[in-house]
Amino acid sequence: MITIKNLTKSFGAQTVLKDISMQIPKGLTTAIVGPSGTGKSVLVKLITGLLQADSGEILIGNRSMTDAKSVDERLDICSTMGVLFQSAALFDSLSLIENVAFPLTYRRKDSREEVYTKSAKLLKDVGLSEYESYLPGEVSIGMRKRVGIARALVTEPEFIFFDEPNTGLDPKVGQEIYELIASLQEVNSFTGVVISHEIPEVFQICHKIVMLYQGKVQFDGSIDEFVDNDNQIVKQFYNGEIEGPISIA
Repeated sequence: MITIKNLTKSFGAQTVLKDISMQIPKGLTTAIVGPSGTGKSVLVKLITGLLQADSGEILIGNRSMTDAKSVDERLDICSTMGVLFQSAALFDSLSLIENVAFPLTYRRKDSREEVYTKSAKLLKDVGLSEYESYLPGEVSIGMRKRVGIARALVTEPEFIFFDEPNTGLDPKVGQEIYELIASLQEVNSFTGVVISHEIPEVFQICHKIVMLYQGKVQFDGSIDEFVDNDNQIVKQFYNGEIEGPISIA
């Protein structure tokens, strides 16, 4: 479980997150949704230790990311996490299997044979076993996303973060990515966090919804509760309406 208590983050005079609290339950997938610029990505960067909070606490299991006493302690907490970046963020000069293997190669705990075996298995799991030697520039963006998912899984993390997994994909490929995430979560039982503005598409892979707007939690609950909510901000976002309390920039 990830527990967030009274978390605040500002950049200069702009407060992006304002005293927010939530829980991300173990073994399930939580979608963090909301319009662009509402702090979703900042929240994930705080959870994963890429940014420091101004105040509040982030507990990863029973360990505090915000109170970590050293870089090594923070990195040790981060070792329980995997991330699918919005653009997949593959290394252009490495083959697909080398990209998947990179986290294992970096931590140097496994033999070369073990690294290859684990990486090859995951490429097979995401449907790319025939593309081991290809470079990222030689495959489609949908395939690069699959490689990114495999890389996020290769260290067998407890928590995986998916930042806008369908960005840049056509509807068919986007649906395939959602189905892949759902099937991998069922097999591997990781705790998932999906950053998304895709409503209702994201419902098919999540068990819980948290909505952010203007740096605050506007909703925290089940999909059914989200759909039936009377909060006008939630209703406008869910229905995709122009008129309402959400300002359209």
